[in-house]
Amino acid sequence: MSKESGIFGLGKGVTLIIILVAAFIGFTFLMGGGAELRGLVIARPAEGESLDPIQTVYDMDTMITSLIYEPLMTYNRNMNRIPMLAENWYCGEDEDGIFYEFKLREDVTFHCGYPFTAEAVAYTIRRAKTHSFSQQRESVEKISEVRILDKYTVRIYLSEEDRYILDKLSTHSLPMICPHCAEKYGDKFGRGHACGTGPFKFKKWELRNKIVLERYENYRWGPEFCSNKGPANLKEITFLIVREDATREAKLERGEIDFVTHVRASRALFDEWQAPDSGIKLYIQPGCSWVYIRFNCAGTADHGYGYENGELVGEVPKAVPKKVRQAIALAIDENEIIDRALAGAATPAHSWLADSVWGSIGYQEEMYPYDPERARQLLAEAGYPEGLELELLYYDDPNYKRVASVLVEQLDEVGITLNTQQLQYTAFQDRVKKKDFNVILKGWTWPFADSLWYGWHTCRMPTPNRSHWGDNYTNQVMLDTYLMDDNLALEAIHEAQWLIADDAAAISIYHRPIKMAHRTYVKGFEIHPLAYNAWKFLDVYIEE
Repeated sequence: MSKESGIFGLGKGVTLIIILVAAFIGFTFLMGGGAELRGLVIARPAEGESLDPIQTVYDMDTMITSLIYEPLMTYNRNMNRIPMLAENWYCGEDEDGIFYEFKLREDVTFHCGYPFTAEAVAYTIRRAKTHSFSQQRESVEKISEVRILDKYTVRIYLSEEDRYILDKLSTHSLPMICPHCAEKYGDKFGRGHACGTGPFKFKKWELRNKIVLERYENYRWGPEFCSNKGPANLKEITFLIVREDATREAKLERGEIDFVTHVRASRALFDEWQAPDSGIKLYIQPGCSWVYIRFNCAGTADHGYGYENGELVGEVPKAVPKKVRQAIALAIDENEIIDRALAGAATPAHSWLADSVWGSIGYQEEMYPYDPERARQLLAEAGYPEGLELELLYYDDPNYKRVASVLVEQLDEVGITLNTQQLQYTAFQDRVKKKDFNVILKGWTWPFADSLWYGWHTCRMPTPNRSHWGDNYTNQVMLDTYLMDDNLALEAIHEAQWLIADDAAAISIYHRPIKMAHRTYVKGFEIHPLAYNAWKFLDVYIEE
């Protein structure tokens, strides 16, 4: 055979083509674009409630719904608003009021094949306003009309000023749903059925076991922060419920699962997984999230909802008086909790807003420095010189149990016996709705100041205003946080934080970082500041 003849006697030109094609096939296979696509198995500690985005604000749900559904706009990793399903938009005003007009992409389809048009935008907002189980009804309350100008142009009119309406239309609060499927499946939409425009579509839900999504083959409109515009490089994503920390960790270390969404706070674990030969990539990054305790304020003096003209309206046996709440605030040492329960992987929180949110002020830090002696004095003033017994509820988040155990010890030092109870999320919600609790431990994730209204206006009872706190005055302050004028809005944002802190209706404890981990053969993953409220997994692939 001549040295010039190439492989198996073929010419050099043909040889080069074969090599290039082989290289392309190998690269395509590696990136998941060939026939042998692999799936990703993600372990999480709890089950969700619904895959209907207007019926849930639970993190366990939004980590899935953000892959199924998409908003009109989204945020890049610098938290700048960018196009998603809308190509562009602008704010205007005419004789009918303030409006936002959106020009939609014309190449988008829902998973069922139904086209995404202005009709879907109008339907999504109308459904959020009217659905009996909607948790987003008040989020769209200030939208007075959705006017379809043509198939791909829609105008949203506001009845009142709302500086956050674009934020809601850019997040998991109001992603676009398929009108055809929502009507077809009715009350079953969100459980046995789900349909959006995202890179993954619903495949199946095995209760108390797993939810499986499969890639949407026709997806082509990934956001600018993703290199891949679609379809995804993963065949499917399985969200597996693995409740025990140790079991999740062992499964990840053995390669039985690929990804863990909630990593236990442990210095030993952090050191082990950060070792070069661990086979695991660990992420510990700041996020827009904080953890707090929140009290049952129903019927208590000042701003306890149901307390009118000095008289208690209705009996609320488990409500916690203001001085007791303030005593508890003084008895909590946030730094000790962070050190003992969270392996130092957090920072103290002193407001009902994340530190990174515009307008955040830590009034709580000045009002309630760690002072056990003053806490005992307040308990005596409240009529409990010998202490009292309270119950703390929390649901099955892996870090809450450790935080609760430290809280038990800290409150015991001032004479408060804190009995803790871990519940499934639905049972937790049911107890809160019935006002059948003293204190709850929970987290909140949101990067905008409208969380003040969202979490504290009385129209948000019984959830997420789980404290049953507020009155006409506090309601107006919460509403004023929506004003378009920056100075007026900022004044209201500051006062709202002060009111919550002064009443000790809730005590923020720490800002929780995003803690995730995956096997090192998982490539292309990058954390978004909104964590799993904005992840896409478009760039993720499995390296063989």
